[in-house]
Amino acid sequence: MNFSDAVSYISEAENYGIVPGLENISVLCRELSDPQDKLKFIHIAGTNGKGSVGTFLNSILTEAGYKTGRYVSPAVMDYLEKIQICSVNICEEKFAKCTQRVKEAVDRMLEKGYPHPTVFEIETAIAFCCFESEKCDCVLLETGMGGKSDATNIIKNNILTVITSISLEHTQFLGSTIEQIATEKAGIIKPNSNVVTIAQNPKVIDILRNTCTLKSAYLKISKIYNISDYNYQDYIQTFSYNDFKDIKIKMLGKFQTENAVLAIDACKLLADSGFKIENEQIYSGLLNAQWSGRFEIIKDTTPLFIIDGAHNEAAASRLRETIDIYFSDKKIVYIIGTFSDKNYHEIAKLTTKRAMKIYTISTKGKRSLDADTLAKAIKPYNPNVIAMPSISDAIDRSFQEECDVIIAFGSLSFLGEVKRYVNGE
Repeated sequence: MNFSDAVSYISEAENYGIVPGLENISVLCRELSDPQDKLKFIHIAGTNGKGSVGTFLNSILTEAGYKTGRYVSPAVMDYLEKIQICSVNICEEKFAKCTQRVKEAVDRMLEKGYPHPTVFEIETAIAFCCFESEKCDCVLLETGMGGKSDATNIIKNNILTVITSISLEHTQFLGSTIEQIATEKAGIIKPNSNVVTIAQNPKVIDILRNTCTLKSAYLKISKIYNISDYNYQDYIQTFSYNDFKDIKIKMLGKFQTENAVLAIDACKLLADSGFKIENEQIYSGLLNAQWSGRFEIIKDTTPLFIIDGAHNEAAASRLRETIDIYFSDKKIVYIIGTFSDKNYHEIAKLTTKRAMKIYTISTKGKRSLDADTLAKAIKPYNPNVIAMPSISDAIDRSFQEECDVIIAFGSLSFLGEVKRYVNGE
């Protein structure tokens, strides 16, 4: 099996949809001799911020000399970015080899009468195999959609649980209230473990605190109101947090300061568990961290071009806040695309009033939303909206506007194409 064969094999599994639960992934991993049991994990769940916190932690741990594996979803720029070793995407040859191993395990499952695993279950198993073969010191493992019933929750050796901000998402699977969703996310907390989260909705904190009490787990809450001395200059954010002074990060958006302090507190708990992490490594790791598709500047000449994965209401609110901080007096053009199962009406309400012109694009796949439907949803909040036939057309039209900033946002799925087109690739 080569890389192309591996990708085709995984794509075929899309027909099996989304099936929450641990039964099938447990069988699949058992057929693989449970590679996850030979690894140590930092498990990350939440609605927004998982990728950013994971990026900060990955950078810090790499600075500290640890061989880190990282499993993320979805991919933005490159399919292989889902599985990384010390911030480097797994190579095609290694990915194909591990996919072949998983395919053989799936075939054995089917012969025994078990259901076919989903795409996410297959990719999770591939990641476990890759990390095992690379003998990673620890693995930063992001949940896919939920928590308790998420395929990643099969792990046992969890050295730290990180819960980022939680808001309404995937309500058809996780529940219709913030309490139900928080309960599902809290399902990854293991007995007698360390847990760190960010100060957020009191209902969420109550559920996390109660879960930790029931499981005799220690809960640390990052006090984001202790962030001080904030400054932004030359695409660098500077701030202080408790004893950490003059912290610098290149990841933009004021919300990233909150993700950074969550990573700092996570490192303190890791140090309590025996990890050797010096403050200097935390500073340098935070500064060197970079994460594609999260308020990322992909063109730094006028007009500035930014891409951002603001695909739900909470992220849209943060995007609006960031725009108000950085571009309050600038002329802005938006390019927007999102999925049909997102509350795109609320996203439009939160973000679109600030734009001088908006171009909508159609997303792809089973959850696709066409550009015309999105444009109609936006029109009550900003009439200067036009549905475009393609991403390239939307970008070309945006460059014709006399604007200061172009921001493409919404589903992470189309941002890679935007970046490649803008960069002439």
